Amino acid sequence: MADDLDDDDIDDIDGEEETEGEEKPKMSLMKKGLFFGLPVLILILGGVAAFLLLSGGGEDEVALVCDENGEHCVAPEVHVEEVPEEVYYYYLQEEGEDDGIMVNIRSSDGRPLLLRLRVAFESTDPELGPVLHEHLEPVMDQFITFLSELREDDLYGSAGTHRVRLELLRRVNLVIEPAQVDQVRIQEFMIAN
Repeated sequence: MADDLDDDDIDDIDGEEETEGEEKPKMSLMKKGLFFGLPVLILILGGVAAFLLLSGGGEDEVALVCDENGEHCVAPEVHVEEVPEEVYYYYLQEEGEDDGIMVNIRSSDGRPLLLRLRVAFESTDPELGPVLHEHLEPVMDQFITFLSELREDDLYGSAGTHRVRLELLRRVNLVIEPAQVDQVRIQEFMIAN
């Protein structure tokens, strides 16, 4: 029976098999690019990252300056910014006073809280003390206004105290302008019921 079939019948049978069976989906150019290109890209990026991490930085080389004969070579001078020799600390309260700043703040559940804060100002300017003493009332007004608007959640964690410190520094520098305070140091920071 297989001998009775001619070539045309064989082609028809092959064609029927293709139509009856599931056709293989052809992969588009985009899919081929993603299928082969993405793993290659990941391997290249991984190799570059490994090279950068493992190569390490060596010592920076310094070009030596030599005389005409090449006998006496010295490294060029590097100018380093001078570090201030003395740092001065100024306090809002006089030495005998222990009150600090006390303000009411809002809690997250509505109960009243009391914030007690003592700060010191750090500066390299030896003449800042009289300027701060002259502007004590406006500085205190700025601080109390800012602190009384805070909520309990604003103060928790190191990020909270950092934000408070930066805002106090900004406010004191606005009041005593053109003089400047370099840092605000928090000496006491307490929240009480």
